[in-house]
Amino acid sequence: MEVYMHIVNMYRAINDRGSMLFLTLIMMALIIGISFTVFAAKDDCTNIDGDGAKPIKEVGKEAVGVENDYDEVVEEDERKGVVYLALIGGATPKPNACGLIPKNPAGEWTGWGGPLNFDNVTIGEGGGTRNHIVIGGTLFVRGIGNHAIGTLVYDLSGDKYLKFEAYVGMSDEKDPGGCGHGGSSDFTFSIDGKQAFKSETLKGSDGGENVEAVKVEFAIPTNAKELTIVMGDGGDGIGCDHSTVGDAKLLTAQALDVDPANKVSTTWGSLKASY
Repeated sequence: MEVYMHIVNMYRAINDRGSMLFLTLIMMALIIGISFTVFAAKDDCTNIDGDGAKPIKEVGKEAVGVENDYDEVVEEDERKGVVYLALIGGATPKPNACGLIPKNPAGEWTGWGGPLNFDNVTIGEGGGTRNHIVIGGTLFVRGIGNHAIGTLVYDLSGDKYLKFEAYVGMSDEKDPGGCGHGGSSDFTFSIDGKQAFKSETLKGSDGGENVEAVKVEFAIPTNAKELTIVMGDGGDGIGCDHSTVGDAKLLTAQALDVDPANKVSTTWGSLKASY
């Protein structure tokens, strides 16, 4: 009888250890899965191969007379909790590793040169050409680009976003000869129909100098439903208006290092109060 009970107890111990091992493996898989979803990942997007229709070129100092040359780079933000805006390779309303894609019809995304068919590029000379994102001599590894006039509407219900950041300006592809000033555009960002940011009319070049990208940042209210981005024509028609939003990203509490009570850091707390 004692031998029998010993065998039973050994079986139970092995079975318990097996259950624990099984649960451990499940937890590891969940952790690994989460780690893949919280990191921004350009490689998961639909990207162009090579240097683009008008190749980018790194230089010591960018010049207004050279297309797509750059002397600064804004790399991909790899913090946990960063969600990039995308066009093709992402998902909605729950973003994937590439990012979040618009929910409105693709025919509204660009005023010319569509359909848009790649992520992290600017519009080129028609539907068959695309270029990497360079604004005012700065290369942006991530971002979205179209041709004015275009509208992008992003569903914000897939996560608890607290802040939006980006840079806006004109693609260096049209710099400086395009329409005399590399094109012009204005950029309007709205949350649930309420304007959060509107740029001045931005040109590709002005006074013989490249126009640098303009920083955009604003808080996203609790329970916000959608973000709308309108790239306008600057009031002078759509010619040469290759509008670009570099490093366009939504930030969650994890990215901003805030606690679940939504206590924001002093670096941008005033933005939330003023929205």
